[in-house]
Amino acid sequence: MPKKRCRHCRCLFMLSARNPNQMYCSHPDCQRARKREWQRQKMREDADYRDNQKDAQTRWRLKNPDYWKKYRKEHPEYEQRNRESQLRRNKSNRPKASILDEVAKMDALNDQKTDISGYYGLVPCSDILVAKMDAKIVKITDLSGCYPHTVSDCKEMTR
Repeated sequence: MPKKRCRHCRCLFMLSARNPNQMYCSHPDCQRARKREWQRQKMREDADYRDNQKDAQTRWRLKNPDYWKKYRKEHPEYEQRNRESQLRRNKSNRPKASILDEVAKMDALNDQKTDISGYYGLVPCSDILVAKMDAKIVKITDLSGCYPHTVSDCKEMTR
């Protein structure tokens, strides 16, 4: 009988006469790995299988609504590890400082002069990324000191 190396544990095993394409040995851990790989492939390729799995999980969740609440209560180390992991993810996913940090502040005018009346030219800035789809970012140019007397003069100054 020919031997083959197991895909999971890398040990040599005797091939089954009934299954010449065998890739995993008969060890329980290797059989679990084989089943896991089969399920991953099935989920990727078979839409019906995916839908059935999703339906089964939904039914199970409806039958066991308090499962995670009980699990966290019985496994405080899981809850603590999850919180620490989430803090690390939040810290690594935090956007770097940019111009938007100043724009998004609610109290941005507190440390500046509060009288902001005057004439301003607004120029659209389309190259700045903003989280909101309908937000408009503009460059504001102060025209108060030498504001034009006509609308056409105003258009010239904002170009």
